[in-house]
Amino acid sequence: MTESLCDTVSIFATDSVVKTETPPSFYEDMGFFQGDSLLHPEVKAAHTGFEGVLRPYRLLHDDWVTLSVLLCFVLLVMIQKRIRSYVVTQTKEFFFPSKNITKKEKPNSNSERLIPLVLMLVISIMGGLGVYMYTQSQQHLFLGQLSPYLLIGAYTGIWILYFIFKTILSGFVNWIFFDKKKIEVWKKSGFFLFSVESLLIFPVIIITIYLNLPPHIPLWITLIIGLLVKILHLYKTFLIFFPKIYGTLHLIVYFCTLEIMPLLAVFIALIRVTDVLIVKF
Repeated sequence: MTESLCDTVSIFATDSVVKTETPPSFYEDMGFFQGDSLLHPEVKAAHTGFEGVLRPYRLLHDDWVTLSVLLCFVLLVMIQKRIRSYVVTQTKEFFFPSKNITKKEKPNSNSERLIPLVLMLVISIMGGLGVYMYTQSQQHLFLGQLSPYLLIGAYTGIWILYFIFKTILSGFVNWIFFDKKKIEVWKKSGFFLFSVESLLIFPVIIITIYLNLPPHIPLWITLIIGLLVKILHLYKTFLIFFPKIYGTLHLIVYFCTLEIMPLLAVFIALIRVTDVLIVKF
């Protein structure tokens, strides 16, 4: 009797131990799929494939940049139609100037006021886009939180300030040292050279954006265009303001003050703005 009682107690004890055993951890959160023949929580899942790489920002994929470029193109076409005859006349006058400087043709008053401002805006936007592309190719830091519009806007603003400052400074210096007739001729030649420079630089920037050229190619092309324009501008300034050989020293000082120093200031400003924005963001 005692042995059978012990056997019964041991059986009950064994059953109680089995019933209260803690289940494996992988059965805890099966939920709705519990009992499904395809569920195998004991098999460890592993990641397949490889981690994706973020694509860098490109101007040709930006709709707002494309809209800005298209707007600039339309403005240049409208300007070219309005000043076509004026540019032809000024081309002849630039290389074969007439003796009487007071009889030179000039555009109407509306074009004279609005066209330089529009050209300044267009070339500033193109300059901002060009500097951004070059900076992007050199820094490789444009996958973070830095907005490309912030940099493009900063670069464009620097170029606008450059043209405004240069116009005010040259007007002030010329007003002090030269007479109105020579200043008028100098303004016409400067407007002519600026128009040609804008029309030449615009397609370079467009080709660079949409054909994805290496950045050093448009950089050198733009530098060559700018250098040729500066040489022609120096030549015309010499003929208008310093026709004698003893005026060469004054020409060098004048040209460095109004042409070279503002460009150096722009170069330094572009570097500082880039460094500040990249470090901050």
